Amino acid sequence: MRKIKGPGLFLAQFAQDTAPHNSLASIAKWASDYGYKAIQIPTWDRRFFDLDKAYDSQTYCDEIKGQLKDIGIEISELSTHFQGQMVSVHPAYDALFDGQCPAHVRGNPEKRRLWAADQVRKAALVSRRFGLSELVSFTGSLAWPYFYPYPQRPAGLVEECFAEQGRRWKPILNVYEDNGVDLCFEIHPSEDVFDGDSFDMFLDAVGGHMRCNINYDASHFIKQQLDYLGFIDAYRDRIKMFHVKDAEFNPTAKQGVYGGFKGWLERAGRDRSLGHGQVNFKAIFSKLAAYDFAGWAVYEWECCLEHPESAARNGAKFISDHIIEVTDRVFDDFAATGADRATNLQLLGIRA
Repeated sequence: MRKIKGPGLFLAQFAQDTAPHNSLASIAKWASDYGYKAIQIPTWDRRFFDLDKAYDSQTYCDEIKGQLKDIGIEISELSTHFQGQMVSVHPAYDALFDGQCPAHVRGNPEKRRLWAADQVRKAALVSRRFGLSELVSFTGSLAWPYFYPYPQRPAGLVEECFAEQGRRWKPILNVYEDNGVDLCFEIHPSEDVFDGDSFDMFLDAVGGHMRCNINYDASHFIKQQLDYLGFIDAYRDRIKMFHVKDAEFNPTAKQGVYGGFKGWLERAGRDRSLGHGQVNFKAIFSKLAAYDFAGWAVYEWECCLEHPESAARNGAKFISDHIIEVTDRVFDDFAATGADRATNLQLLGIRA
């Protein structure tokens, strides 16, 4: 068994236009001071990182590596959540996603899609330049508006959705194979891949691609009332990344899994800071250790109550306290008998 690495911190939700959260060097120093050993970088946020420049320039990547080494922190992974989401966008969401993409592709869904796919492809080479072996992204969604089957979905609608997802993502996955990087999809409501069954459909659509893997985040499962511990058993060979995020589900007489149209503070299912929700992290860290997961445990803050500064400070200690220092021997070795095969046969009543 190998020891899980951590704690790491996903920077996206901490970005601001004021110091120390407005540049890579300053936010890395801030994270390091709280005890984080790595940062996960959102590649769309140019306050921290220029993906296009990193793709064109090994020197730029080397400068960033040197800068972070001087601070005493490393990169756990890169994130292309925004760009991956825009590889597949249902027209109902065109106007919303235009606000998250460059001006030159706004108002043109096809140009936006091609730009997004190119960004995710570029991130494969950039990950390799940084010596990284995983990257996290979203699949995007074409069928999400038809999530609930009423009016009745036409026969073949879901199958056609995943066939198209396969056509869009398999060439991208091939680029990740060429660069030796696993593309880990965050299984998330609002994506076409939001649970185990939908991941299976997506995996089939990309031909079981070896680079199609999972960023495990139990918070998205507890809000769906999915068995998040059993999920690890079912997908242990595909789980290559780990977001440590807490959540709770408190149904009422008026609200359940869907949450109605309430804000995050008033939803039955909502994200919380680490230790404030219902996720059994002791069991998760134990399962991942038993299955020899050796990636990073990365904190993602999305709490509707606790201030991010407090959450970041407490999160580093929470993860450190949950990482298991895996054993290098069996606990009852002291009682070993030293028996050889002949003794074993004798104990079984078998004549050699």
